[in-house]
Amino acid sequence: MSKVLPLYGVVGLPEMEAVAVDILRSGRIAGGEWVAKFETGLKSIVGMPHVVSTVDMTSALFLALHLAGVTQGDEVLTTAFACLSTNSAIAQVKATPVWVDVTPGNVIVDLADLESKITDKTKAVILYHVAGYPGPAKEISDLCKKYNLVLIEDCDNALLAEQDALTVGTHGDFAIYSFYPNRQINTTEGGALACRSELMATRARHLRRFGINFDHFRAASGEINPLSDIPEIGWGITLNNLCSALGCAQFETLMARRNITLRNAGLLQTLLADIPRLKPVPVRESDKPAYWVLLVFVEEKEHVISELKKRGVMASGVHQRNDIYSGFDGKRCPLPNTDYLQDHIIGIPCGWWLEEADVLYIANALKEVVNMKVDKSA
Repeated sequence: MSKVLPLYGVVGLPEMEAVAVDILRSGRIAGGEWVAKFETGLKSIVGMPHVVSTVDMTSALFLALHLAGVTQGDEVLTTAFACLSTNSAIAQVKATPVWVDVTPGNVIVDLADLESKITDKTKAVILYHVAGYPGPAKEISDLCKKYNLVLIEDCDNALLAEQDALTVGTHGDFAIYSFYPNRQINTTEGGALACRSELMATRARHLRRFGINFDHFRAASGEINPLSDIPEIGWGITLNNLCSALGCAQFETLMARRNITLRNAGLLQTLLADIPRLKPVPVRESDKPAYWVLLVFVEEKEHVISELKKRGVMASGVHQRNDIYSGFDGKRCPLPNTDYLQDHIIGIPCGWWLEEADVLYIANALKEVVNMKVDKSA
């Protein structure tokens, strides 16, 4: 096969080009009506009552931790197998990540390990829905209520994933979304913080723009109002008007792309069933993943990835466990199931950009590569 089948797709539509040109010509690039339109559209998708857009997902996660009162000396329970964009926010608020293992042969959090690591310093839990595969949000929500902890659901690549017919992200106090180019919605860069509490959402709106309350920041003359106090100084982490408009232009076709992804993932799982030395990551009957990628466990992971790439299939190990980084003290934690995950998991393409013939090619390539004998003496 001469063409390359990318692991991730980037949405690019004529509607995006048209609205981008309009906004560039208008000069209203930073602020404008599209920001509120994008947030309103997201609210109807994510199932949380309040949505605040941000410049990226890490800023949204940082805001969630700040609003949760997490600060230096506090502990945040999280998983090591995640994108650094998730766990870096813990370091930004000068808290300590406490690494929780996953369940055997899966990517979801081990509830018993999580509960065993709760201490009087624990302030919050970050639940990352790995690659759009729903984690045990309801069970963790119950634990958080029991121990008075804040639950932050990291749905950065889980937009439209479902669990028990509920949209992923609706069990937490906060949910985080990403609109990086390779996500389900591409705003070139961007994120969102979904809040259960209106008060928290209002604070977030102020804090994302230096703490300013725009209801009274400007006087009738248009000048800055000296009587408008800023009691809590924030940051410059707003999503601009141009990026918001790009996101709005994708709402109409979002479900169609999602349905094609589900079709492709289902076909791949059928084609890969019963292959020795390959096991798709299991999905609970009540779950409907977003399938940012299709996750499988294989033997000889690096060999499989290398051989797939030679055949034009851009597979990947997806993440590098974060507990190895010196910025997090660099002490590799005893997480036996995460060890297995890191050594055996790969993500393979299954998204909306693939035709049925592409899916068949990927399945055949995987069968061929997985069944190859590896010369370990070479």
